[in-house]
Amino acid sequence: MKKLIFLGVMMIFIVSSTVACVYVLGGSDDILSTDEVLYEEMVRLHPIEENGLWGFMNMLTGERVIEPQFAWVGIYSKGLAFVRGVEGREYQTGYIDLAGNLVIPLPAVSEGHGFSEGFAFVRGIEGRDDLTGYIDMTGNLVIPLPAVSEGHGFSEGFAFVRGVEGRDDLTGYIDMTGNLIISLPSAIIAHEFSNGFAVVIEREWNYYDEAIVPIGVPGPFIFIDRAGQNAFGREFSTASSFRGDLAIVSLDNGNKMFMDTVGRNAFGREFLFIFSFDGDYAYVTLLNGAPARINIQSGRIVRK
Repeated sequence: MKKLIFLGVMMIFIVSSTVACVYVLGGSDDILSTDEVLYEEMVRLHPIEENGLWGFMNMLTGERVIEPQFAWVGIYSKGLAFVRGVEGREYQTGYIDLAGNLVIPLPAVSEGHGFSEGFAFVRGIEGRDDLTGYIDMTGNLVIPLPAVSEGHGFSEGFAFVRGVEGRDDLTGYIDMTGNLIISLPSAIIAHEFSNGFAVVIEREWNYYDEAIVPIGVPGPFIFIDRAGQNAFGREFSTASSFRGDLAIVSLDNGNKMFMDTVGRNAFGREFLFIFSFDGDYAYVTLLNGAPARINIQSGRIVRK
């Protein structure tokens, strides 16, 4: 019997809203949270691997929609998924549609990310840095970034990019024209923008160990605004992106709180833990250790 391996199946169930953010996919009427998008796309067509080849299966029906035939595949986003053809069939590299048809051929590209706000980051094969940057949904390279090694998805008109080694001056958030709007040469982690803010972790030079290390343990996390400034003038040991008008942050005493968009404790209370959002509710652990739910609109506590 052939061995069929499902990689990442549980991701759709454990994508925590504590790290979710909201971003626009294509138009003003098409707004979904990251975990909702992952669930919808990955259940309908989830990557499967068989004997070293990759395809897609509908996780609800068990139907193999696209037979394993590629050297690698990404996840679907906006109805498209990046695939890389096996050696000798590089012409199969690019983006396929829901039926498995190659609709955006990119034979000289080694890496392709999901589409967001109409753009996807791709990296050219070795020696073809001229093909690195962001393509539109027709496959045209509209934002060439040959000196960039990493590109995140666009959200609220911004995307985080990292310059190649030795070009930290190119690291930060670009706009949809490719201009570096927010320079963050020391950023080690940068989330997507949500509700006008993005979570960032920076680094510093540790002269004693002669190494680059994160500042603090494990952060600090800061929220930057669209001008690149520390929006709330504070640092947090952990922080989630905003989901709606709320973000989850850790305080100096280790407790968690819901923070609103002006940096206040939204409900005037702290928690030992805050778990995922569930509609109008979030699961929490109270300071006395009791599990509970909180209505994230009113702040009212509901015992489990």
